[in-house]
Order: sequence, then structure tokens, then C-alpha cells
Amino acid sequence: MAEVTAVIGYLPDADAKALASGKDAKPTIEVRLERGNDEMHVRVAAKDIAGTLLGASKKGETAVQIFLRDKAAVETVTRGIASDLLLRPIKDLNLVPFRPPIVSIFAHPRLIQQLVDAQRQELLKQ
Repeated sequence: MAEVTAVIGYLPDADAKALASGKDAKPTIEVRLERGNDEMHVRVAAKDIAGTLLGASKKGETAVQIFLRDKAAVETVTRGIASDLLLRPIKDLNLVPFRPPIVSIFAHPRLIQQLVDAQRQELLKQ
């Protein structure tokens, strides 16, 4: 089996559906690592996305699994107010045990495309 890298997180419902259906996707996608929290996210260029699967939606956010193309570049971003960062510890992913934003998924590339295509067909029916 081939190895495929994915980013797992949350997107606003409209952005998630647009990305999964393949239309009106933004040039850069920012995936939140925690539901309802914009402090940490992963930024991915739309051209580096091989496919997207949608999960459950809650309070306007949809869980997503974004499969990346080979050699895709991603950015992990931590946001905060400078004065706040001086008063409390900075969340450094290298120092704190934390759910990693990038996960290796072992799947054959043809299977991923079939899953993405099936989901896209479902979204187009809606």
C-alpha cells in the first residue's frame, strides 16, 4: 500500500463543502486543529490537496480529513496576542504532547480518489 499524508481538523461548514465538492475553493486553506479555537491551524495550498473527506458537523464547523499530494508543503501557525504570550507558556508542539496536525494514512491512492469522488457526487446531489 502507498502512504498518503493528511491534515485532520475543522473548517467552517461552507468552506468544507466547497473544498470537498471541488468548486469555489480558496487558494489557501486554513484548517483549525481544535473545534471553535483559532489559535492553532495548519495552512495548505489548494493545489497541494489531493482530496477531502468530510466528517461530522457541529456548531457551524465540519471535521475534515484533507489528503495531500506528494511533496506538499504545509505551514503550522500559532496565533496569539503578544502580551498574552508573555504571561503564559507558548504552546510549542515540539515540547508539549499534543495531537499532531499531520497524520500518515496508509491507503492506496486509487481508493482515496474513489472515496473523494463518491463524496463529491453526494454533495452535488444536495
